[in-house]
Amino acid sequence: MTKEVTVVGGGAIGLATAYYLAQAGAAVRVIEARQVGSGASWGNSGWIAPSFAAPIPAKGLVSYTLRSLSDPASPIYFALRADPDFIRWAWRFWRHCNDGAFQRGMHATAKLGEKTHQLYAGLTARGIDFGIRREGILMVALRAGALEADLDRLRILSAYGYPLPEAILTGAELHEAEPVLSDEVTAGFVIEGEAHVDPARISRGFADALGQVDAELFEGTEVAGIEHRNGRATALRTSSGRFTVENVVLAAGAWTEPLARMLDVRLLMQAGKGYSFSIRPRTQPLRPIHFGESKVVVTPLSDGKTRVSGTMELSGLNLRLDERRIRAIKTGASKYLADWPDDTVEDEWVGMRPLAADGLPILGRVPGFENVYLATGHSMSGITLAPATGLFMSDLIMTGRTPPPLTPFAPARITRR
Repeated sequence: MTKEVTVVGGGAIGLATAYYLAQAGAAVRVIEARQVGSGASWGNSGWIAPSFAAPIPAKGLVSYTLRSLSDPASPIYFALRADPDFIRWAWRFWRHCNDGAFQRGMHATAKLGEKTHQLYAGLTARGIDFGIRREGILMVALRAGALEADLDRLRILSAYGYPLPEAILTGAELHEAEPVLSDEVTAGFVIEGEAHVDPARISRGFADALGQVDAELFEGTEVAGIEHRNGRATALRTSSGRFTVENVVLAAGAWTEPLARMLDVRLLMQAGKGYSFSIRPRTQPLRPIHFGESKVVVTPLSDGKTRVSGTMELSGLNLRLDERRIRAIKTGASKYLADWPDDTVEDEWVGMRPLAADGLPILGRVPGFENVYLATGHSMSGITLAPATGLFMSDLIMTGRTPPPLTPFAPARITRR
């Protein structure tokens, strides 16, 4: 008997999960409130970089965020508000800002993402055109000391086969490796083997592949309610009508939290707002670059544009674009590039990233429900972890057994009824 699964969410995570389910023989339906790939899966940096799939809570972040409360231009900005759910989340988040929690999270995400490049290669071999470019990632800083934390993180990951930089580049050697850097940049290193892509092509590639296996895709269909009885979801009430369901995967990014409320389940998860825009420099970077002190990243795209992205703003679930954040990214990036174009920018974008209180993905069965699953909480690593998430979630749903890489991400740790 064919297993039927309805996936709510048409971003990279939802579509990858739907794809692997279809490959495993499930009858799949995808429901997306807007268009596939239109949310956080569209305007992000497009990095496929397992070495960056680290939890955001880390030692020193509490004092950093307290200093940033009065500065909306800070790379990480908490907008304090009298919201009990936000307060509960913030308390748990700050409790995870220590070395022990960070190391545990690093090992968990490293294990989850260690086959990322192999999985993408396998998908490409099946004819899915993502347009992936595997040119590595360049980490740079105005001061060499700003790279120390990144080097420490990579040393942790070396046990999982992740690449270590061959050498720290300085002076003429650094600027020869990347001519677009300004003279203020003094040090850097390349993480070989990492990749990048126009992120919109990830969602479109998965959606096209689903069309070839007769999976149903409903765009412009917003879920208004989830009917449930005796620990089972029975139907979805949507703007396109009522759908009966056998199994449901909630994979709507930051909007998964209000969906879970329809089941009387609270997720300790907040929406982390990210910003990006495009510039057209006379010379594009040779590869993606991470600017150490400003936490801004740039990614060369195939149309002559360079995407500039950054910031994590905790101000609730909304898509208001704060121009101060755009200006802060421009200021933070311009000092690293020798040829910053005029003030004209294109494609200003804001999107919501799902950020769990411990900074880790939320993957697995919803406590108290037999047939409802969560695939969310990937923060800034959704493009990177989409294939692994889809593969392991498909395994869980089709067999009923939790694959070991999913164990640290069980929803029970981060949900309450």
